[in-house]
Amino acid sequence: MPLVLLLVAFPSVVSPNQGFISSKYDTLLGVNTELSLAKDPFALWNSNWIQGIPEYALALSQEFYPTFIPSILEVQDIYITNWFTLIHLFVAYLFFFLLAGLVTRKPETRMIFSTVYLFSGILLSRVDAGHLSIIYALTWIPLMYYAFFKMTWENDTSAVNIILFSVSFALIFFTGAVYYLFYSCGILGIFFLYYLIRKKLSNRKFIALFIAAVTGTLLLCVELIPILDAMNALGRIDVINPVGDGGFLENNLASYIIGTPIDHAFSTYESMALIGIIPVLLLIIALVYGREDWTIPAFFAFLFVFVWADGGNSLLSFIHLLPALSNFRVAGRMLGALLPIILLFSAYGLDILVNRIKSGELFVLSPGQKKNILYGVIALVLLKFLELPYQTAGTADTWISLALVAAFVAMLYFNYATPKNLAFFFTAALLIDAVLIFQNFAGINISTGIQTVAIVGIVCAALLFFNRDRIHRPVKSYPLFCGLLLVGLCITTMGNLSYQSVSNPNLENSSAIPIVEKIQSLNTSESQIWVLETGWPFQHQDFTYWFLKNGIHPVRAYYPNYLMPLPGDVYTIGNVTYYTADYIVDDQYLENGNQNLENVSFKVNNISVYQPDHVLPNVFLVRDTQVIPVKIDTFSPDVVRVSGNFQAGDAVVLKTTYYPGWKVNGQDASHAGNLVAGVMTSDTSDVTFTFDPTDAKIGGALAIIGVVAILVLLIRRRQIEQYLASMDAVPKERVEGSKKKKR
Repeated sequence: MPLVLLLVAFPSVVSPNQGFISSKYDTLLGVNTELSLAKDPFALWNSNWIQGIPEYALALSQEFYPTFIPSILEVQDIYITNWFTLIHLFVAYLFFFLLAGLVTRKPETRMIFSTVYLFSGILLSRVDAGHLSIIYALTWIPLMYYAFFKMTWENDTSAVNIILFSVSFALIFFTGAVYYLFYSCGILGIFFLYYLIRKKLSNRKFIALFIAAVTGTLLLCVELIPILDAMNALGRIDVINPVGDGGFLENNLASYIIGTPIDHAFSTYESMALIGIIPVLLLIIALVYGREDWTIPAFFAFLFVFVWADGGNSLLSFIHLLPALSNFRVAGRMLGALLPIILLFSAYGLDILVNRIKSGELFVLSPGQKKNILYGVIALVLLKFLELPYQTAGTADTWISLALVAAFVAMLYFNYATPKNLAFFFTAALLIDAVLIFQNFAGINISTGIQTVAIVGIVCAALLFFNRDRIHRPVKSYPLFCGLLLVGLCITTMGNLSYQSVSNPNLENSSAIPIVEKIQSLNTSESQIWVLETGWPFQHQDFTYWFLKNGIHPVRAYYPNYLMPLPGDVYTIGNVTYYTADYIVDDQYLENGNQNLENVSFKVNNISVYQPDHVLPNVFLVRDTQVIPVKIDTFSPDVVRVSGNFQAGDAVVLKTTYYPGWKVNGQDASHAGNLVAGVMTSDTSDVTFTFDPTDAKIGGALAIIGVVAILVLLIRRRQIEQYLASMDAVPKERVEGSKKKKR
């Protein structure tokens, strides 16, 4: 069913004239980075990308993610990314369906909330933005939560759950959306600390979680160790200000209820989490009437997320400046990691609500429940107090969101929560929410309306058909609140789908094509041609695409990271000035209509191209201030072999950015003008450049240990599970002793 829903939402994937279902800019970023590795997908060094960069050490790289190799093999069809996106959304639905099974046995409830997750603002806004790595991470987070809660809530420390946690833990990291591993682990860390402090974490659970976390960490070490080693060598194209954004309590609530972003420092998709008011009200019911060993740590997790999402708008904003955390920006992204927890407890809240009405149990609060509400309100007031020095006026919809939540909590606290009052409040809140959503989402039209009605109609049909034996007529409460939930799903899905559009990069009409053809028509003896563009790479990713497609190295490209310091554009050796680029293309002309090059060799469709007279070869030697070309026998990302008449004292240089790990004839390379170089100690006829970094070996060895641990868990599954179970067994002596005391 979820696949059918996705095809209704994204019909263009089966269209013969398809484009991207996501933004062409960030989607092309992913396509281009993968295209740069197409010929050597397992290379550690990416010699085709922005003057050379260590691919294995990039946090944003997906080189270790399962979709990487299939996408490389299918580079002829760039629109395969559409199917990767839909497959991940489909899997996200399945994983959340699995997660929801921890709090409810009703498959219809699990189906509805899985659909809410599937069409939430968190996921669909990322589709629109083209942030595929974040979609991939949000796919695996529910599975990691499931394994964690399965072990802590149900004491199910099976090898399967340990492996599920470890693998999902590592895969979130490998997506390139490293932020979300920190966010999700931070949320689970709140639960873990609560259970540890309250002594609700048995030895069995503790050991199982420890094994899962250590194994997951070992698996991701293949990338983590190199990333840590490369942190100081990498720069960013934009400056990270960890406290330069953030919202307030009312903004955070409004993001979920109405879909408004928490701030305007970044685009809407960074913090738009629309799920509507009904799941939030059900969440509150779960927090008030649910099991305290579940709900109390969940509430602390909400506080943690809201404090983080405040960014620089809280007296606690210093947490963003702590070591390592200062590299994180866009505080609102934390809301995405919290969403599966919110919907999990919303599903729990629906079960509590329906069961209480069915059994005739009143909603009158016990003294303990009233005390918990009071403590929760005090905590939120304190959170608001910490925001006051930075408080802004805000907008009406944010304050309305806060008012709806406050009014509902007050109704519960003062014992006005009868079934009739609850139904009235849910209905009124839904109407208010609908008005605000339709007001804020100007893109809602007839087309999105038809799509949404079709989606909700399919869900309703599935509920009636597959669960007809489970939907009992006497239970009038379930259809009522389930109906309100479905109406809310219809409204929020309509809003979230209104952002979706098909973007066509028009690569076949790119101005880069005739330029590439012209360059290829010119004779060259170089193994790799370097091209420098004058324009903003973000606007000219079609140039990057066609250069890479034809084996041309783009000196500049749209990518967040680059090695520091980069090689220069020109070098003066002796009395000659050499350029690093073979050609300089004035694609800035497409932006401003001006001719931006002083020297022009030829023009293609009025785009100027300069071909310098003196260009540094891919590999050369410097002898007595003279540049002498050499014969290249092997030219690959990690190994370059050249031959010639090399004399002692010659400096042999490889035209790529210097980075530790390069070796020349087995010895550590040095850098000459930020290029890889080695000085010959004796005469020789062959020189070999090899990229053989130590951190890759260490990370790989640790990852292999992680894989072995997974295999041991699988092969010795029964023995391990029996050992863990024995930790909770009470010795006979202790049992007999307790019996004697009772006597």
